[in-house]
Amino acid sequence: MEKKTIGKFISALRKANGMTQKELGEKLYVSDKTVSRWECDECTPELSLIPSIAEIFGITTDELLRGERNNPDRESVSEDTASKQKSKSDKQFKLMLDRTNRKYKNLTLISIGITIFGFIAAIIANVGFSEALIAFCLATAFCVASEICQICFTINARITPDEDDDTYTDKIQAANTGVIKTATTVTFVNLLLFAFCLPLVTIIYGVNYGLWFGDWLGYGLLYAAIAFIICYLIYTIFVRKALCSRHIIVFNENQIEEIEKRNKLLKKTIRSSVFVALALGVCIGVWNIIGWQTFLKEYTFDNCADFKEFMETDYDNWFWDTYGRVLVNGEEIEISPSDPDYPHAVPGHSKIYGSIQNSNGEEICMYCYNPDLYWRIEFTASADDKMPVTVVTCESVANARDIFFTIESVLYIFIVIDFVVAAIVYIIKANKNNKKA
Repeated sequence: MEKKTIGKFISALRKANGMTQKELGEKLYVSDKTVSRWECDECTPELSLIPSIAEIFGITTDELLRGERNNPDRESVSEDTASKQKSKSDKQFKLMLDRTNRKYKNLTLISIGITIFGFIAAIIANVGFSEALIAFCLATAFCVASEICQICFTINARITPDEDDDTYTDKIQAANTGVIKTATTVTFVNLLLFAFCLPLVTIIYGVNYGLWFGDWLGYGLLYAAIAFIICYLIYTIFVRKALCSRHIIVFNENQIEEIEKRNKLLKKTIRSSVFVALALGVCIGVWNIIGWQTFLKEYTFDNCADFKEFMETDYDNWFWDTYGRVLVNGEEIEISPSDPDYPHAVPGHSKIYGSIQNSNGEEICMYCYNPDLYWRIEFTASADDKMPVTVVTCESVANARDIFFTIESVLYIFIVIDFVVAAIVYIIKANKNNKKA
């Protein structure tokens, strides 16, 4: 039987104790690459490390230097003993994985806690002190700190497979894949919180003003939803593929096949939904070219009498709505528009009059009006009596704007519905494919 070298003996002892090269190196304060060189017989441990190595594995220095235990009947070890040793190694390796995974999850809670603390600080700064910019900066700083911590925790939690022994390679790859998935989840949370806080600097009411919590909540959820869709698409189509190609995350053949099917379905769904969204976008563009002024209701009068009656009726209606009941000497009095002196019943109020004059400066018509009620009054300058006259009321402008922006909002809502429907269809089809598989 070929005699074992010190390196091969150390490798066997390490594997029997369920330790990785990195863990052994940490105990001896050397790198995992140094341990690998020992096990490949490229070099031997320094003499000062021999007692420490022997103590870690519970053997004597003599046994370590000879590369075997003091057991004359070693070659006659039964298969049962070997099986028990293998079972012990598997158990110790599982314990090592569980310990590493538990430690990583605990550290991940720290990263999430940093993110939550930043969000609370942002709420206090915005709602309590009306400092939206400071709130956004706080949230961003804590998100960045959380992400940096998570990256460090992820690097330390990853296990390096033993190049000389692939006994536990599959389990190590699965554990590393789980670590990356957890890190990806934390990254998603940080990006969504960042997007949720973006309204603090994009939807503002002025310098040194906070954003109302209701507005922040509404816009924040919208921004977060958009960010989630974008991040999910980027991760699914590009990032995950790059991680797989570099073997940072590993999937089995069935999982790879399922991922490829989902990616094809996702791309098909995106193409159809984007086509519909672009069509609706074109409709919005055309709608803005049409403009809200198309819906203006104009009043045209061919003679002064009709114009005067319209203006004064409009004025009377406005006055009645505004000053129909007033307090005079502490007593509420109802005023009737039929009273010719009713404007003077309101202290400090008097009628405003306008006049229409011909080219000779002679007054043709006098009328009372409230300039705040009209958006445009356009006379025919070329006519001697200035008729016809076109009147556009502020009420007509408000109604036209309401109609225009309502229809425009409906088109935007259709775009959102388009993407929501696309997402639902994708989820349903993906689940059906999973059931068939």
